[in-house]
Order: sequence, then structure tokens, then C-alpha cells
Amino acid sequence: MSPISPTAFQNTLQAATTQQIHTYTTITSITIRWEKDDTKAHKVTPYFKNILQTLNLPPAIEHIIRHSHSHPNPNIPFQKAIHDILAKSKPRTKNDHNLLIVHYAGHAFTKNGQLTFAETATATSEKTVNADTYLLKDVRAVHLDTLLILDYCYIGNIPTRAATITNRVVEILAATSTQTPRNRISSENTFTAKLAEEIDRRQRSGHTYIEFPDVFQTLKSHGERDKLRPTHALLVGVGSVVLPLSGSGTVDPGSIAPVCTVLFSVSVTEGLTKEEMRDLRALMRKLPCYAGLELDRVYPGKAMCLVLRSALSVYTKLHRVQGYSLIAEGVGAPIEIDCLV
Repeated sequence: MSPISPTAFQNTLQAATTQQIHTYTTITSITIRWEKDDTKAHKVTPYFKNILQTLNLPPAIEHIIRHSHSHPNPNIPFQKAIHDILAKSKPRTKNDHNLLIVHYAGHAFTKNGQLTFAETATATSEKTVNADTYLLKDVRAVHLDTLLILDYCYIGNIPTRAATITNRVVEILAATSTQTPRNRISSENTFTAKLAEEIDRRQRSGHTYIEFPDVFQTLKSHGERDKLRPTHALLVGVGSVVLPLSGSGTVDPGSIAPVCTVLFSVSVTEGLTKEEMRDLRALMRKLPCYAGLELDRVYPGKAMCLVLRSALSVYTKLHRVQGYSLIAEGVGAPIEIDCLV
């Protein structure tokens, strides 16, 4: 992977280790499902509504993709629904900072290299929607934060992002379980239900806010128990959606040690000076406990390679950013080789 400049490295690392509660001007939500799917998606929608209630957010607009011969091409009403919700969510002034939450429950697969929503696992083209074109492409183009909660069994490849900082994020949380077919998962064991359960647990435990990569990290640590393989990805930005939890919570989530630690590398052009290395270590010492960020090794060369450890919730915001590469998940502190021989 191509190296990045020292400035880009410092800026992206700073952004990824920052948990900042956003004061959104408006928050709008939409939940999407097929009318005649075979996954009982209608039983999943209430769990998404529970998430919104726990976060003290307005109810979601519900879009049901009809099994109707009057609309032989479901892409048309789907595209209109997305355009309508984007128009409703768009900032009205330059000072507005809005959030759109999109929830989908049902089948999905790759068709011609593009993410496709489908009425059934074997749906014909008449009962599929091109989600790449009519959802992901459109939310990337509108200047607002977007959180996509996709409760299906597939997520496509996320393209590499430039190591630049934007003032918006487009964030995906998805279920990618391959152990159980989507239509055999009971509603209480779906990704949406587990997400609702974890957010509710945090509120009852007195957490003051939630950061969605941190919630993803917890769900992934429960993967074997819940038979779920959650995925997190960013299409735009290096930050994440952070929302306050209602109630009289006093627990700072930043003070909680990570439940999953990863090892990753970053390739930096020109290398870092001694002063920049001191600044990097000073930054790490100041970070809250949740980040778990430590410098393991530095390898000089034509481009300097730094090997670091962090919480999975931090690295997932850097995954697919130019210069960064995952080495291993679930790692502990390094062991000196002399101790092994």
C-alpha cells in the first residue's frame, strides 16, 4: 500500500482516536424492508425502533418495497424514497450538521460487482434493488453524516480512501454471518436485535454516550456466542457517529479498556523526525483508556514502517485508509523472543 506523509499520518491517527459527541441540528431515520421477503424482516423493524427510542430519536420513516406488478421495477420507488429522505435530511444552512440513519433488513448479494438488495435469496432481477447505485452512491454525494445499519449476510468490498480528513462521515454497520442462512435467523438473534440489546445495556449501565465503532467492537467480541460476524466500514471520513445516551449516566466510555486489540502497520514517507516521534508518544500517553494505542516497533527504510497496537474500534476507522494495513486481531502485549527460547 502506498505510504502517506507524516502530516497525513498524524492527522488521521488523531481523528481516529477522537470520540466527539456531535450536536446534530436534525436526525432523520428510515427503515427499509421487502413486503414479501422470507426473512421475517417485519419482526426486525421493532428492534430498530427500540434503538431510536433508547437514543431518544424521532421515529423512523418506514419504506416497504412492495411486491406489486404495478411497479415491476422496484428500483424506481426505492430511488424516490431515498431521494425524498435525503432531501428532508439535507442541511438548510451552512451551519447545520445533520445525521441520516438508514436501516435495511433482508437479503443482499453481489450482482455485476455491485451490492444488491433482494426480496429472496434467489430473487430474479425484477425483485432486486441496486443498492450501490440508488443508496450508497447518493449518500456519498450529500453533505451530511450518514449511518447505515444493514442487517443482511453480505457486505461488498470497501474501496481504499485517501488519507484526508473530512468534516463528515458515511459509516456502515452490517451483519455478515455466513454460518446461518438469513431466513433461518430468529428475529431476536438478528444483528439489529443484538445492536439494540447492546445500546440498551450501555444506557442501563450509565454510559453517557455511544460511539458506533466501539459498539461494533463489543458485538464482534461476542461473535462466537451470538454466531454473528459484524462488519464496520467507513465510506467517507476517518471519524464516526457519536451520540449521547439519555438519562443520568455518569460512566465515561472513554475510561473503559478495549475488549479487542489489533496490530496494524502504517507506511510513512520520509519517516518521522525524533521530535515527531516524541510528539507521537506524548499523544498516546494523553489518550483515554479506550484507545489502547501503543507503538510496538519502528522500521526505517525508504518509507518508515510503524507497527502499532490499538483498540479495534480505533483501527476500524483507519481500515482501508491509504498507508494503513491490518496485521492481526485479538493480540496481546508483545513477548520478547528471548523469553521463548
